[in-house]
Amino acid sequence: MSLVYQEEKRVACYESDSTEKMLPTTAMNYFQEASTNQGNQLGVGGDYLKANNLAWFLVKYVIQFNDYPRYQDEVTVTTRATGMDKFCATRRFTIEDASGAERVIADTQWLLINRDTEKMERIDEHPEMDAYQCFEKGEPIFKKIAKINQIDLEKSFSVRFLDIDFNKHVNHVKYLAWAIEVLPLEVVKTKQLSEAKMVYKAQCFYGDQIRALGEQLEENHYRIEIVNQDNTVLCQLELILT
Repeated sequence: MSLVYQEEKRVACYESDSTEKMLPTTAMNYFQEASTNQGNQLGVGGDYLKANNLAWFLVKYVIQFNDYPRYQDEVTVTTRATGMDKFCATRRFTIEDASGAERVIADTQWLLINRDTEKMERIDEHPEMDAYQCFEKGEPIFKKIAKINQIDLEKSFSVRFLDIDFNKHVNHVKYLAWAIEVLPLEVVKTKQLSEAKMVYKAQCFYGDQIRALGEQLEENHYRIEIVNQDNTVLCQLELILT
């Protein structure tokens, strides 16, 4: 099995909603930090990637909330690589409570990209990646998300400076925030997100004008597309609430 990395966290007030429940986006932020820190610890993190003109490009994400930690809860965040094959890598994340129960589980799929050419690079051409001790091929986490057929919900956003990460584009967590924001207020107030699937299609930058377009498939089940001012689909999401 590949190396498991873990961090201890205490849920902060700014990471929680008005009911003191951890925000869904907080889990994704924890996961991003954990994977970054593991890479740095193994010598294949940000400095290595920059020196070799490489970047990991997130393409798919599925996150399941079995239960939500609450404000001031102490949790353990874990991550490990689950597959590396040719151009593609997969990674699992969990948030566990004090008893070891998995409150949140996520699986992600990534491509290794050359920053200069913006083309995919073979992972096996970078033997330093063996530091993860992951020698499995891994499996695609899901096939695809269908396009929306009609627009039942819509909301517009302007990309702010604070939405941009150190890769100089919109951070992947923001797309889930936009998707939740387009849902009817009564749904957001009375239900909680139990599962989200996301497919990242294109990058988004400071000053872009964004629309979140939603289709209600059935009660508590929504499909959402995030598009820019050119109608380019940036991200597709499917949300299930309970």
